[in-house]
Amino acid sequence: MKTNTLISLNKIAKVYRGQNVETYALKDISLNINQGDYICISGPSGCGKSTLLSLLGLLDNPTAGDYFIKEVDTKTLDMDQQAELRNLHIGFIFQSFNLIDELSVFDNVALPLTYREPAMSPS
Repeated sequence: MKTNTLISLNKIAKVYRGQNVETYALKDISLNINQGDYICISGPSGCGKSTLLSLLGLLDNPTAGDYFIKEVDTKTLDMDQQAELRNLHIGFIFQSFNLIDELSVFDNVALPLTYREPAMSPS
């Protein structure tokens, strides 16, 4: 049966390990995002918002738990496959925009489309 779930997190954790201490940035996070959903991630500084967004965007991997995008288990993907999935299904606007000064706003926004297969036409 086809589901409308685009993103599914189940008991996600992100742990940063130091010499003598483990710091949980995220612990036991479960979330389903369905097609058409709008969500807001909010909280005080240091609560794990950016870490969660990095995991959702496949910029980092969870220490534990399961993460599925459109029923694809992200644990099974290598870096190239993660990049392909990110390119097809995820869009980001970072706090620091990292735009290319020499390009127009339109060209900056359209730039990721040039890496799509098949390539998008200029029109």
